[in-house]
Amino acid sequence: MLYGDGVDMTKVMFGENARHVGAWMYVQNQGPSVVSFVGGSMAPAAARHPLRFGSERTHQFVLGELIVRPHLVIATDALRGSGLASLATSDHDFGRMLSSGEVLLGDPGAARWNAG
Repeated sequence: MLYGDGVDMTKVMFGENARHVGAWMYVQNQGPSVVSFVGGSMAPAAARHPLRFGSERTHQFVLGELIVRPHLVIATDALRGSGLASLATSDHDFGRMLSSGEVLLGDPGAARWNAG
């Protein structure tokens, strides 16, 4: 092994400020070559979330790049009429999404909600 245990390979590969966190997001078509997205991320209950960058302030504005490593992708029309705010605060009902959609990647039955 080139690197020992405890080495954060995200930082090795992408720089000292890089973060690797579990995440979910919805992507919504906004016309030719444009999408909007909204999502969230969760860390273990006892930990401060890495995307807070050590801050105690309420919000952090982060400008950078997004690295996506999807475990599940569902394409659906079942959520038409839902805006980004609704998507961000609703549950993730796979059955509803699949009632007018399909799995593009992964297995909804094996999906687990966890911190990473």
